[in-house]
Amino acid sequence: MSSVVLVLTALCAAPAARPAGPVLAQPQPAPLPRYPIGSLPLPDFLAPGDPLTLTDVRYSGPEADGGAHAWLARVRWLNLGYLTAQLEGERHGLSFLGHRLSLAAWSENGDWTLGASRRTRRFVVSVDGHSSKGMRGRTWVYAPTLQFRLTPDVELYGWVEGDTARPKGRSLTELAAGAVWQRGAWLDANLQYARAYVTTAAGDENRLDNAQASLVAQVARAEITAFGALEDTAGRFPRREGEAALRLRLPVLPRLLFEANASGRFDSQAGSLGHSYGGALMWFGRRFTLPRAGLVASRSVALARQATEAGEYELRVFDEAALREQRERLSLSRRTPELRGAIESVYRAQVEERAVPLLGVRVRHRDSVFTGERMKSAGVLVGVPWPPAWPWSSGEASVPFLTLELEHAWTTTASSFRSESDRLSLSIAVHREMDVVARYVRAEPTALDVVLGVGERRRFALEYVYSRGR
Repeated sequence: MSSVVLVLTALCAAPAARPAGPVLAQPQPAPLPRYPIGSLPLPDFLAPGDPLTLTDVRYSGPEADGGAHAWLARVRWLNLGYLTAQLEGERHGLSFLGHRLSLAAWSENGDWTLGASRRTRRFVVSVDGHSSKGMRGRTWVYAPTLQFRLTPDVELYGWVEGDTARPKGRSLTELAAGAVWQRGAWLDANLQYARAYVTTAAGDENRLDNAQASLVAQVARAEITAFGALEDTAGRFPRREGEAALRLRLPVLPRLLFEANASGRFDSQAGSLGHSYGGALMWFGRRFTLPRAGLVASRSVALARQATEAGEYELRVFDEAALREQRERLSLSRRTPELRGAIESVYRAQVEERAVPLLGVRVRHRDSVFTGERMKSAGVLVGVPWPPAWPWSSGEASVPFLTLELEHAWTTTASSFRSESDRLSLSIAVHREMDVVARYVRAEPTALDVVLGVGERRRFALEYVYSRGR
């Protein structure tokens, strides 16, 4: 009792504190959206494995006769990195993603594919190799690559490719160089040149010079993607081929997206080798944001800048898979505590801007001069958000729940033989990190199938995806 009296006496004797100004309420982050099973908490991206923590499980059944089942399992191992095991028919392998070091090994029918990369503050050095066994025994094709961060906006890269079989007495069969220029979130440009020496089945050697340029730009409300390539072949039968592609994505309304794309391939002597074009119109359950135009874009630029200042080698990325890999790699760094806020900020922006497609139509056309094949397709999409609502009455708290897609395709060959196919899929988003997909495929026999005695094919397949922190 005496101690309580002494405390009260001290409090009463203390001088009155100067009145403080009004206390400003700190902005609280928006609550994470709710799915059918509830709202998942924000993942702790810095938590180490215990000692192994499951992060990914995937299964995909074959969609064609003779296809293979595909399995994937992935875990976080302590605070060292992420281990992945994959199996698909005769192809199986292991990979490791660490803070600075990445490793991969694949095997298929006795052939091996190996890869390793090492990241530093200014460089990324990687080596890939593929082995095959032939009449000369086992040979390796290897390709070391070097990436160099010249400035926060510019990356230079190059690689060489060698072959231990020494075709035509050459140890090096390809060399290339390129540059990437990133300007904020609105521009991403890439220039690349490569020269390769290829031995044909007849034993002749062709020299291929290939130049490519690609551009992704957010111009006002529109996202424009452009690609161009020119390949010059010198050898017994010289030729020059080119390729061009263009895509436009434009939010016509806050919830309505228009998309159009076209591409073509041509030859300097034969003219057009083929072309394709298509378009889509999609209505979303809440405001749709292009990857380079919203919170995700601005916060991912800030994260890349902060990571670079902390001694990491990180480019600006905007698609979901690349953002997740970057987040996992940074979570293994010793400097992660100072990056935690930026990492979680990007993830929250991804959750807030996640697309909720509800109604859509898509058409495509493709033809090839070489095969004489022409393909046309039309598809529709119907979605149900969570909480369930009509497409015109869903709110900003909506998340994907049920998505039904149907596509019908018509394929005609040069002999005027026509076949049709249908593809139906139903996706169920159990929660933010888990999807279950059912697919049904029906395909009439093509002209080649008729010659081979193959009839109509019908196939039902299931897919399961769990990705922690997606």
